[in-house]
Amino acid sequence: MSRTLCDLLLENLADAGVSHIFGVPGDAINSLVDSLRRCDSIDFIQVRHEESGAFAASAQAKLTGKLAVCCGTAGPGAIHLLNGLYDAKRDHAPVLAITGQVETTQLGHHYHQEIDQDALFRDVAVYNRTVVTAAQAPRMFADAIQAAVAGRGVAHLALPSDVAAMTTHDEAQHVFVDHPRTVPSDEHLDRAAKLLAEAKCPVIFAGIGAADAVDELVAVAERLGAPIVHSLRGKDLLADDHAFNIGGLGMLGGKPAVEAMDRCDVLLMVGTDFPYQNFYPERTRAIQIESNPLHLGRRHPLAAGLIGHAQPTLRKLLERIAAKPNHAFLQQAQHNRKQQLKYFANQEAKTGSPVPPHCVPARAGALARDDAIFVCDTGEVTVWTARHLHLRQHQRLTLSCQLASMAFALPGAIGAQLAYPDRQVVALCGDGGFSMLMVDFLTAVKYALPITVIVFNNHKFGLIQAEQEASALPEFAVQLHNPDFAAYARLCGGEGWNVNDVDQLDAAIKSAYSSNKPSLISVEVDADVLPMPPEISMSQAINFSIGKLREMAAKLDF
Repeated sequence: MSRTLCDLLLENLADAGVSHIFGVPGDAINSLVDSLRRCDSIDFIQVRHEESGAFAASAQAKLTGKLAVCCGTAGPGAIHLLNGLYDAKRDHAPVLAITGQVETTQLGHHYHQEIDQDALFRDVAVYNRTVVTAAQAPRMFADAIQAAVAGRGVAHLALPSDVAAMTTHDEAQHVFVDHPRTVPSDEHLDRAAKLLAEAKCPVIFAGIGAADAVDELVAVAERLGAPIVHSLRGKDLLADDHAFNIGGLGMLGGKPAVEAMDRCDVLLMVGTDFPYQNFYPERTRAIQIESNPLHLGRRHPLAAGLIGHAQPTLRKLLERIAAKPNHAFLQQAQHNRKQQLKYFANQEAKTGSPVPPHCVPARAGALARDDAIFVCDTGEVTVWTARHLHLRQHQRLTLSCQLASMAFALPGAIGAQLAYPDRQVVALCGDGGFSMLMVDFLTAVKYALPITVIVFNNHKFGLIQAEQEASALPEFAVQLHNPDFAAYARLCGGEGWNVNDVDQLDAAIKSAYSSNKPSLISVEVDADVLPMPPEISMSQAINFSIGKLREMAAKLDF
C-alpha cells in the first residue's frame, strides 16, 4: 500500500510505544503534521514554544524510560528544541527530535530558513541524520529509534519538505531494542565483597541508576549496616522516612549525609554519576556499580569497579556478603537523620506572612496523593524541594538535573500528565523559571490536563542572588517584575489562587488538587530566607559578608 514517508515514520513510532509528539506546526513539517492528523495511534500535542515540547518529551522519557518525541520546523523551530534536547542528553533520556528542512534542491544555497542542522545537532545527538531519499528512509527511521532507546540519548532526524511528502511501498522496519542485564566478573565481585566485609563504616550512595533495584539496595544496606545517601535524581528511590535513608548529598542535601561521608571507610556507589567531587570522602576505598564503563572512576578514585546493571550486580553481591553484627555507625547516621527531620519539621511549622518557603513543598507533599508525580524547576525552588518535599514510597520526582535548566517544571508536568493521565501531577516552579515558558499553561488548558502549578513567588532570581553574594559580589540584576500569576491562570481558562499567608496555603492546595482544570497557586514566599548549604565554610561566610557590604555601599552610592 502506498503511503508517505511520514506515515511510515509514525508506524515505526507507534510500534515503539510512542503515544504523543510535541511540537509547533510549520511549513517544513506540513507532511508530518498531516500524517499526524490522520493517525489514530499518536496524538500531536501543539505547544506554544518548541522548547516546551522538548522539555515535555524529556520529562516523559525520564519518567517512563521509553522513547518520547518532539518536532519543529526548519530553522528557528529546530533551534528552539535544543535546550530541552540537551536536558534529555544530560539526564540520559531517550528522545527523538524530528525537524523539517528546506527542499533538497535548495540545500547548501543559503535558502530561506536553511541552517546546517547536521552541525546544529551534532553535539546533542547520539544519532543525527538528514533523510534525502525514500529508499534510505525505512532503515534510518529504525536506526534513529534504536539509537535513542539503546543509547539512552537524543536522536535527530531532519526531513526535507520534498522528501517528507514522498510516497513509499516499503513496510516499516520493526525495531528490536534489547536491554541486556550485564553483571561484573566473579573476580571483580569477589574483590568488592572483600572490601565491604572489611568496612567498619560503610555508606551506600545511590542514584537514579538504582531505580529498578530498590529492594536489593535495601537488602545490601541491611546486611552491611550501611546508611543510604542519595543523589538529587535518586530522591524518589526511597521514602523520606525510610529507616536506611539519611537524605541527599551536595549543596541541596543535609548534614547527616555529609557527616556519614566524612566518617565513611568504604563507599558503595550504585547508579550515580554525582559530579561534585568535593562532597566525596577524601581517603575512602570506593566501589562503583555502573553499566557504562566510561563512567567508572570519573568522579572519584576506585578500589573496585563493577561494570554491570544495579539489580543483578547487587544480587550477586548479596550472595557474597555476610550480615555485620555491629550497626553502631548506621544507628548514629539514623539518629542524625531523625534530628534533621525534626529540625525540618520546626521550619515547616512556621506561620505568618510572607510564607516561609520551607512550608510550600512540605504541605504540597503532605496533601498530595500517594501516586503523585512532582516536577521541579531549577533555582531556589530546587533547594526547598530537595529538603522539604517528603516523598512517600511510589511518589515520583523529576527535574532538569545535570543541565539544571530553568523553565523545566511546567512543560515537564504537561509531559508527565499525558504519560500518566490517572496520576496526580504537581509542578513546583520558581517565579523566574515559570515566567520563561508560562505561555504553555495555555497548552495544559487546551488539552484539559488537571496539573497543579505552584509558583514560589519571591520576585527575584533568588539562587543567583545567593551565588553572587557567596562570591563576595553585591546583588545585581536579580529582581523580577512579576504579573499576577493567579489572574493569568484564570485568563487562560484555568484556576488560580494567590497565597500570602501560611494560613491560606492548605486550602489553596486542596482546592487545586481537587480541580479538574489546570490550576495555579502563586505563593508569596519570604524573599529574605536564604538557601543555606549543609555546612558553611569560613570563606563562604566571609564572601557573603563582603557581598552584603558591597551591596549596601552600592545602594548608598559610595
